Amino acid sequence: MIHQSIIRAIPVPGADPSLDGMEPAMAYALADELVGLTGLLAELAFDLASDSETLRRHMHSLQVIDRITQAQLAIADVLRSTDPIDRRLETVTLEDLGLSLSESLARYRREGLPVDLDNVDTG
Repeated sequence: MIHQSIIRAIPVPGADPSLDGMEPAMAYALADELVGLTGLLAELAFDLASDSETLRRHMHSLQVIDRITQAQLAIADVLRSTDPIDRRLETVTLEDLGLSLSESLARYRREGLPVDLDNVDTG
């Protein structure tokens, strides 16, 4: 028998547009990790693009890697910002990322956050 976690939504208390529940130092640490991973990914893309045959055969994939690195840097900026959440999202220059984040934020504020009840401390 396959065990399935029970998931339910919990309300977002006050839907406060801040990093409630996340220590600012953790937001910076996460941002630092994203920036570090972005550097590794950019180096990989540069190495792959330096071979003309690889570049020719995988141009689209290399462009996707570039888009991922831009998104990671934008997310790092959002994590590090002290502006209200809505203002943070306005500064995201990748339009589809900003829109996606705004839609997800609105959905979680409206429906609550998903919780894995198997991992909730009840004791």
